[in-house]
Amino acid sequence: MNGYTLLPKKQFYLLLIPLAILIFILSIEVMMRVKDVLMFEAWIGSAVNMPETTSRNELFDIYVTGNLALYFQKIVIPIGLSLHTYFAYVKLRINKLFVLMWFILGCGSLAYTIVGLKMNDIVMYVYILIYLIVIFTLLSLLEIINMREKS
Repeated sequence: MNGYTLLPKKQFYLLLIPLAILIFILSIEVMMRVKDVLMFEAWIGSAVNMPETTSRNELFDIYVTGNLALYFQKIVIPIGLSLHTYFAYVKLRINKLFVLMWFILGCGSLAYTIVGLKMNDIVMYVYILIYLIVIFTLLSLLEIINMREKS
């Protein structure tokens, strides 16, 4: 098994705990956004290409579907990384490809969060902090892999 390294327990928890917090906060945020009548009313006011014959229930269905699609976009990478990390800790091993792949996806998620940054939303800064923790933890795995390859 040359080239594969056991995932250390410290890095396992440094990846899994922030990802769990991120998934939890994203879930709470989408529930609050979907259930907030004022946000729905603001969305109706900004909906430009909606036909006049569209009922309020249809608009609400479109609003919920759009929010859930956005939620899925934001959550697919943290879920994938957390599952892959769990299986890497339990059964598999890690290598530089694991680090490179999740580093690129993590940087992409961070960039997506920064592009959609709302300056008055403190939760966005929490997302950025969590992604930075995950990215630096992934980079620390490179050192561990290099040390194990040398010995």
